[in-house]
Amino acid sequence: MPFALPRTRALLGSLAVIVFISLPAQAQAVLGFGEDATAAPAGALRLRLSNDWHRTSTNDFANDTSYDADRQFRASTIAIDVGVLKRFSIGATVPWVTTKVLTFVSSPHPHGNVTETLLDTLLDKSHNGWGNIEAFGKIVWLGEPGQQERLALRKGVHVRSAIVGGALLGTGISSDPADPFSTGTSDRARALVARSATDLTVGAHFFASAVGRYEKPFSDNVLVAVHPGDNPFATDAVAFLAQRKLGSSYELELTPRYQLGRYFAVGLQYRYHHGAQASYTGTTTTTVADQPVTLDASTLNAGTELTEHRVGFGIVYSAVDAYTRNRSRIPMEVTFEHYNVVSVSGSRPKDSQTVFSVRFFRRMWGAEFKPPPKVRQTPSLEPSAP
Repeated sequence: MPFALPRTRALLGSLAVIVFISLPAQAQAVLGFGEDATAAPAGALRLRLSNDWHRTSTNDFANDTSYDADRQFRASTIAIDVGVLKRFSIGATVPWVTTKVLTFVSSPHPHGNVTETLLDTLLDKSHNGWGNIEAFGKIVWLGEPGQQERLALRKGVHVRSAIVGGALLGTGISSDPADPFSTGTSDRARALVARSATDLTVGAHFFASAVGRYEKPFSDNVLVAVHPGDNPFATDAVAFLAQRKLGSSYELELTPRYQLGRYFAVGLQYRYHHGAQASYTGTTTTTVADQPVTLDASTLNAGTELTEHRVGFGIVYSAVDAYTRNRSRIPMEVTFEHYNVVSVSGSRPKDSQTVFSVRFFRRMWGAEFKPPPKVRQTPSLEPSAP
């Protein structure tokens, strides 16, 4: 809390400087952060490099022992988008994920008539590997297809809409089901993905996107672990194969943005996410106190339904418009985003997310993203001496 006011002042001061140095906006020159309905220019490659940090803190108590875990998740992602036609593009996102979980385990120890709480163990678990790779195709079916039109001077209200279809390939490293403190790089779930994005631009400054996403996972067989007892941190978990059917999920996202000039844009975002309950099917038999016990994977279904509300903001610097006017050698965008979960179901920990990304544009064929030729100035002749 002592840092809240200085940080707020610094942010407001930075925005004031950006507004001051920005040139007057004549068109929607900056795409802004978040997803939108813009297709990559025909014949152009959009390459986005990003680092995405997530962090959550959790604590629990079982068998007179407390567990405090700090979970960190970082995805370094390469996103490729190629404009095949004026209204159609294809792309893929390839994340390399690093996870780290630091868990402090403390237990009370009696010392005479006094109970002392001592820090017993520090557990350090980490993974490195691919996340879930996604491949997709995008079609702009309403309004102007690409981003070139928005770089021209326009007035009034304009609407653009696109649909996206793709698939998650189920890549990555799954977590150890018998270890409650293990975090993998993905859930290795294969799924079909459908999205719809609609943009609304008003004049030269306001730009908003409404995005809906739907994900339908496929059934698969995975390794699960079930505890015979009630302690989720005990080492008695029995691993066995079971059929998994993750619940379908959908998201609704609203991102209003404001163009500060030819080079900068800021915006806010609200995201609602809901995931249906997962279903696990399968049994195994183990022995507890010399008695046979049947373990059912369906006990893992409880608590898998998820509802989440997330808010955030973003700041974008773009040299794309300057490139089209021969005032920048590299068409690129630099983006900073930050999000916080404000509400989540099931007493889950609230996640915070910070994203820093750079996106480059490269013309491969065609003339849609080609800047106009530079006009060479003819040197004026000096008058000859009399």
